[in-house]
Amino acid sequence: MTFALKILIVEDNDDLREGWMSFFQRKGHFVRGVGLAAEILDESGDFTPDVYVIDLNLPDTDGLTLVQKLRQVHPRVGIIITTARSMIGDKVLGYESGADIYFTKPVDPTELLAGIAAIAKKQSALDVESEALHLRPDRHVLEGPSGIADLSPNETTLLAGLVRAAGQPLAPWQLAELLGFGDELPTAAALEMRIARLRKKLIAAGAASPGIRAVYNRGYMLCSKILIGQ
Repeated sequence: MTFALKILIVEDNDDLREGWMSFFQRKGHFVRGVGLAAEILDESGDFTPDVYVIDLNLPDTDGLTLVQKLRQVHPRVGIIITTARSMIGDKVLGYESGADIYFTKPVDPTELLAGIAAIAKKQSALDVESEALHLRPDRHVLEGPSGIADLSPNETTLLAGLVRAAGQPLAPWQLAELLGFGDELPTAAALEMRIARLRKKLIAAGAASPGIRAVYNRGYMLCSKILIGQ
């Protein structure tokens, strides 16, 4: 993994907990461990975990109850169960309670780390999608974290073309085709005016400025994440 995560291990076996903590720390992660569910608040007050690793057989509570509570409070946090309970029914309950991954002990720390990496990758993808703007061509609107911007049909077509260019600039003649100019190319000033108007709407919806960037001698390129939906 190329970035550090905050991992909280909830495990009453001191040797196992300390061993996992040491392993994850050597891999560059920020790790804390507790032996009781009641100690979670003490450890996580100034430490917001990205992933919890939870044993089900805790001295002060059933781990499934803890998983359910954490999932209710933190819908997107990563939760991995590690337990000696190996029956299919136990695994089903674990996933129904909100676990992302259910490991039966003994668990090799490298396998556990791979599970954590998979959760982190999923979280990262969700973060990117949640920050993205959404173009709704059928309704001619752009939705983003700052609100909804109404688009003209031409602006919708133009923005969709920039999205489909996948990070590559579109030349003036390509933009002219999208706008229906045919063989008659608009002046640079006229094209810039249309781009500036669309740029303002992107920023109003929540895109980071400039939203659309002019690329010298090549045209214009979208520099915001936009997903096309219905």
